Amino acid sequence: MANTLVVKRNEIIEGKYSLSAAAQKVAAAIIAQVNPEAEELPKIVFTAKEAMELLGMSKQYFYREMDKITDELGQILIRHKKLDTNELTKSNFFLRSRLEGDKSVTFEFHPDIEPYIRDFRKNFTQYQLAQIKNLTSRYSIRLYEILRRYHPIRCERVTSYYELSIKELRETLGIAPSKHTRTNNLRQHVLNKAQKEIAEKTDLKFTFDLLRNGRKIDRIKFNISHNAHFEQVENEHVLEPEILPDGYDEAVAAMLASAVPELPRDIVNLLASRLDAVAASQAFLSYTKAKQVGKVKDPAAYFLGILKHQEQQAKNSHNPDMDDMSWVERGFNEL
Repeated sequence: MANTLVVKRNEIIEGKYSLSAAAQKVAAAIIAQVNPEAEELPKIVFTAKEAMELLGMSKQYFYREMDKITDELGQILIRHKKLDTNELTKSNFFLRSRLEGDKSVTFEFHPDIEPYIRDFRKNFTQYQLAQIKNLTSRYSIRLYEILRRYHPIRCERVTSYYELSIKELRETLGIAPSKHTRTNNLRQHVLNKAQKEIAEKTDLKFTFDLLRNGRKIDRIKFNISHNAHFEQVENEHVLEPEILPDGYDEAVAAMLASAVPELPRDIVNLLASRLDAVAASQAFLSYTKAKQVGKVKDPAAYFLGILKHQEQQAKNSHNPDMDDMSWVERGFNEL
């Protein structure tokens, strides 16, 4: 289990759900057994021996504990963004599970979840199952997964950063609305505990800053780095994930990559995080017209110019002389 990789698409990593620490570990162990190159998702058998190793449970309690865990996994709805439309969707993770006495449990994935644990061409997160084995807090496991997305296993950066609202953090960690409502309680009972446990037991560590909007604390910034005091397990099959910017729209990226193959991948990703489908289509039409009359020397620079004018339009939105299409029609011409 030491170098077993768990690979999930980021829509699931950042999905909103609440699971116990034991249920999260079992789900990760099952996902780790998925072969993304197989023709169809297999039924996964989770044995009593694996449960004893992963959860530290005695075999005599296997049936009782797994009965609770399968109930939990069977009832959970994961709120996530649908791949093709980016709409908010709720999906069951597992279609069914079958307990074989004190020997094993067989799991079947729900069909809706298949793309999120098999399509790993981009936009995915991976970590070693051994890293969460000794974590006891449900919040520590969820935070480890989320922070690992922004600081991959072989990340060359010394420090990575991730910022989100307190509201988003609570929803992603599955914190009940009635729990830890005060910022001090959230810091003491969730953040500080997870920070200490992750640093002591995994290959990551983090600090955090609580950010104010006026007098109110409403955002949190994580500063993530490798944990030099923890020996990282090497795995030759580690994939190289593509770190995508916040707001990334996969449909827009696919359209631009297909329509303008000469654009570098990093420019496509940037555009897909800043333009919606309508604006991206307008930008492509502008680019096509400019290219036909020989006004495009560098496609990347042209599209960056469009972004520059879009930002300028936002700043000058009070100016009646700037109509809705001005930033697209001007393109790179004024740079």
